[in-house]
Amino acid sequence: MLDPTAATPPICFAAGTMIDTAHGARAIETLVAGDLVMTKDHGARPIRWIGSTAFTAQALAARENLRPIRIAAGALGDNRPATDLTVSRQHRVLVRSRVAERMFGSAEALVPAKDLLGMPGVAIVNDAEGVCYFHMLFDAHEVVFSNGLETESLHTGPEAIKSLSPAAVTEIFTLFPELREDAGRPMARVVAAGRSARQMVARHVKNDKPLVAVVQ
Repeated sequence: MLDPTAATPPICFAAGTMIDTAHGARAIETLVAGDLVMTKDHGARPIRWIGSTAFTAQALAARENLRPIRIAAGALGDNRPATDLTVSRQHRVLVRSRVAERMFGSAEALVPAKDLLGMPGVAIVNDAEGVCYFHMLFDAHEVVFSNGLETESLHTGPEAIKSLSPAAVTEIFTLFPELREDAGRPMARVVAAGRSARQMVARHVKNDKPLVAVVQ
């Protein structure tokens, strides 16, 4: 349900991602609307909409911005993620550190996976034999648990909407008609992206500090 011709890359999890639910971890491709997913801020919340789209190896070779990023187990901190996690380039991951607090005014910030590429263990998957991407929508923008790492759900801002197919947009607007008139819902956390996010990553690497730490 993504638009394969869209200039805006999608915000998605790859098939095989294990999502924490009210009944334990489940592969994202087994989830359906109505399933209860565990969120960081609001406990178990029902999926309101879930979509997916597959891209062939040829499509990934032709469009670098569609290639997934793999975050190796433990790359961002102790057991974070618990196992390798594969997401799209724009999918935001929750980081937690004193450096983030000093730079962005919040110890927790959401950072696109592509801006984490300076971190050892985070890399573009250039040899993928195709990928199937999934994204979940809730009543609010949520932080969920994927392979043990805190990551975002789909945020229905203008850029995310551009990456969806017309049929998917119609489905979402039917569920949430108010989204036709506004710019999306509030973000679950401060967003750090681009140069400032890459600078933050560089500071963590230089000082050998985890991106996901315990902050008192």
